[in-house]
Amino acid sequence: MRIEKNFDQEIESFLTRYSKNGKAIDVNFRRMIPELNKADRATHLVHAYPAKLLMHIPHLFLNNNILSKSGDRVLDPFCGSGTVLLESCLSNRNSYGADSNPLARLIASVKVRKYEIATLLDYYETLTCSIKSHSSERIAEIIDVDYWFLPTIQRQLAAIYIEIEKINQQHYREFFFVCFSNLVKKVSLADPRVSVPVRIRSDQYKDGHPLKEKTLEIIRNQKSLNVKNKFLEIVAANIERVDSFNELQRHHTSSGIIVSNDARSLTGTSLKNQNVDLVITSPPYAGAQKYIRSSSLNLGWLRMTKGKTMREIDQKSIGREEYRKHEFLRIDKTGIVAADRLIQEIKKVNPLRAFIAANYLEEMRHAFRESVQVLRPGGYFVLVAANNQVCGRQFKTQEYLAEMLQQEGLKVKFRLVDDIKSYGLMTKRNKTANIITREWVLLLQK
Repeated sequence: MRIEKNFDQEIESFLTRYSKNGKAIDVNFRRMIPELNKADRATHLVHAYPAKLLMHIPHLFLNNNILSKSGDRVLDPFCGSGTVLLESCLSNRNSYGADSNPLARLIASVKVRKYEIATLLDYYETLTCSIKSHSSERIAEIIDVDYWFLPTIQRQLAAIYIEIEKINQQHYREFFFVCFSNLVKKVSLADPRVSVPVRIRSDQYKDGHPLKEKTLEIIRNQKSLNVKNKFLEIVAANIERVDSFNELQRHHTSSGIIVSNDARSLTGTSLKNQNVDLVITSPPYAGAQKYIRSSSLNLGWLRMTKGKTMREIDQKSIGREEYRKHEFLRIDKTGIVAADRLIQEIKKVNPLRAFIAANYLEEMRHAFRESVQVLRPGGYFVLVAANNQVCGRQFKTQEYLAEMLQQEGLKVKFRLVDDIKSYGLMTKRNKTANIITREWVLLLQK
């Protein structure tokens, strides 16, 4: 789907309105760009990923000549599965990403890569013939793998993995591993309605509940699943998506690459100081997102854990929740007055959650400092964030992050706010937690 629309007028309008009264502007991105609603566009849907950034947002901020121009460099230091990177390529900007989740980095890389369709089809035919009905080889590096996968499903998945591994061209092998990964949860015993793996149970809904029969159907189908056929269906659909991406990129020279596994380490990469024209990012939230846990089954089957536990992999994540007691005995001030006051209140009732919030802000400061360092003078920074609750108290994430960026020398040009349905990884732990319902989009300039 090619959308020929320039949003200069909209950006100019936001700048003018905000300069007059400094008030946040209500928007509805879905109504503003209805063509993108439920659109299977380019390679956006090659792999499911939780809490993905609404593609409308980067599309708006990339398709104008005010914030960047064709051929400019765009950075997303928290790129996830690559929504910003892909939209950057589609608008003929060169994109750079970083993310701590190895699965996210793999998906994002595949999304923005130009593949030869003929080569993909050749490998597709080869796999169709070579994948055996099952293999007895142990592939998955998953604790309690039998809890998540029936033995027959494990053997079928192993047979597919073994044949993909034989593909000698790395980039093409990665494409098929992304297809394989997108299959994993679909054939598992994990509830498909929950992002973080939770085993589906026949008794989780009472008789008469609208989801009871659907749940029983999923469990029944597990025993007769043809995993190979399901995999080949995913591959065929993704080849079509790559073909669509290639067509949209036909006259473009833009590229997308992953430069780091840590947003706090950008200046030592291929990015140089002050050579990025635009930053667009939606950072994680303090203790609210569980990207590594949500990817655990995929990481295990792709053998990306390399002998590490999920906890060890999660240590690189900003906003993580798990800390040892000695780590949160001391809470340093964040330099954000309102945040420090709130964190001290939280500390009285829950020292761990107070530390999670404080450490999150400190790590975000390091990450923002790196992004600002590579951003050119006059360059723009688009921040997508939302407030959430910590121990029943409102944690004004977007305000704290915006103040942090202003302390780094950036100036707010406008604030937009959009109502959203929910975030797939927001976890309702208890009655003091809540679901995010408003999303803030801030434009700042260096």
